[in-house]
Amino acid sequence: MSAGAAKGLVFRGLDAGLIPWTLLGFILVSACIHAFGFYLFQSIYPPAAHVGPPPVQVGLLTPGTPEADAILRWIDSEDPALAAEPGHVPVPGLMNLPYIPSYSTVHARPAMAPAPEQPLPYSAGVSGLDLVRMAAAHPTASPPPPEPAETALSFSGPFKNAAIEPLPSFAGLHEADLGELQPARFLMGVSDRGEVQYVFLQDSSGDKSLDASASRVLEQVRFRSLGAPLTWGFATFYWGSAVYARPAPAPEVGP
Repeated sequence: MSAGAAKGLVFRGLDAGLIPWTLLGFILVSACIHAFGFYLFQSIYPPAAHVGPPPVQVGLLTPGTPEADAILRWIDSEDPALAAEPGHVPVPGLMNLPYIPSYSTVHARPAMAPAPEQPLPYSAGVSGLDLVRMAAAHPTASPPPPEPAETALSFSGPFKNAAIEPLPSFAGLHEADLGELQPARFLMGVSDRGEVQYVFLQDSSGDKSLDASASRVLEQVRFRSLGAPLTWGFATFYWGSAVYARPAPAPEVGP
């Protein structure tokens, strides 16, 4: 390649400083096509509808119609001015009332001091020796003896009406100490021959020696044959006056 060819361009182009007419023609054609597109596809909006405010209406409440009369009566009844307005009817004699002071009338009379009570007369004193003599002249009374009654023995259960008369004597039944006695109840076991095999105390009389004596009396009771090898039942002692211990007589005190 020669030196002159090396300094030039490989492909021949436009000369510097010249504008090609082809480019201007394409720009003009593009502008016309865009203008025709805007004209062809232009948007047409309908005119905006404007609604004005409603006209002002005024209604008058005139009496004569049922609806207006009802509203007017309600307004008259609910009017706060009528309740706040003071009455115009003057009270007769309101300014002529006399002044009455509160202290002019006695509401509660003062309580007076009670009258002094008369002192009670004191009896003459009694000397200590006279008190001893008075106590010695009236000894402590002994409790009354119980009402006369006989000691009774009662059988219940299968032993009722099965005991053979006569029953053992109750003469040896006596209490050891002074005191109230309760009915004594025993559980008994009787063989088929009518002999008492077992005696168990259920309810005590309150005196152990009397309970033991009553148990020995029950062991002597005989019954008719009851058929079973061993029959159980109850026996109850009701104490008479002869069982209770006699109180010792009070010693005599001389004057």
